[in-house]
Amino acid sequence: MEVDASLAEGDDSLEPKMVDGAPFVPRTPMGEMMSAPPEGGSFPTLEAVHKSVLAYCTSVGYAIVIGRSKKTVPGLKKVLFVCDRAGKPPSRVSPEFRKRKTSSRKCDCQFGFFAIEQRTQWTIRYRPDPQHLQHNHGPSESPLLHPAARKLDSKMVAAVKALKENGEPAKTTPRERAAADSSTGVSVNETLEILQGENPHVPLLPRDIYNARAAINRNPQKVATGLAENRPAIYSKPHPTAEERIRADLRKELAKAREDFDKYKEDKQKEVDELKKKLVEKDQIIERFEMFIDICNQRVMVQRERLGGPEGSGNNGT
Repeated sequence: MEVDASLAEGDDSLEPKMVDGAPFVPRTPMGEMMSAPPEGGSFPTLEAVHKSVLAYCTSVGYAIVIGRSKKTVPGLKKVLFVCDRAGKPPSRVSPEFRKRKTSSRKCDCQFGFFAIEQRTQWTIRYRPDPQHLQHNHGPSESPLLHPAARKLDSKMVAAVKALKENGEPAKTTPRERAAADSSTGVSVNETLEILQGENPHVPLLPRDIYNARAAINRNPQKVATGLAENRPAIYSKPHPTAEERIRADLRKELAKAREDFDKYKEDKQKEVDELKKKLVEKDQIIERFEMFIDICNQRVMVQRERLGGPEGSGNNGT
């Protein structure tokens, strides 16, 4: 027992770490860093597959998202999971038209694998090309850096709602009961601390709590609906208004027009450079031709001088 206690004291892998001011208990790596989840397995639902592979992937340095899905011949689904850094960075709007600073983590990573629905279960299958089991980037420092890993499930969103309204989550601990004694709701930082206490391995940032609160304010009914349906995540962005869609389309068109114009300028500059190069080559050819003409004229003059030499003068005397 004493040996176990000393080992526990010396092991800091389970101690909370601070990333961006948020506590997080890192998972023990479930495999080699940046490795794919084990092939095969049996899962009852796609959500179970997603939860399992996300837990594995975030423990070894990356995160995954659903890339696309399609139905196979028997009518069963085939879902592609890809690295959350898959795809190329989108063409950005110029800074003067950008509303806020944005960044992209995409680096065209080709990593991915399939979740295949069978008649009674789901299973994991690798893609035929081995290159899809390799990443083109290194491991991340923390799962907190992956938005895909910071999703609140229905129960956590319900707890955020309860803590915000009356400081009483669905399941209270002594710390939570002490917070609930106040007449006002629990603050964001306290809510984050409570959720991390109940879910020590779930990476969350304060802005995730703010986003959940904003989603609850937009549609409070979704909290009860999400709990009833046991959804993995119940809040989403609101649908844009017609004006917002028009503005977004105009920004995209403007960005595309600028990109096309820049490409047109580049192509025209290449044409101008090619014409200048051809003019230089033609000038060199003309210069060589003129040198050739000068040499020919010099030879003609020399020949004339020879013909008009002593013999020519003797003929004039006779």
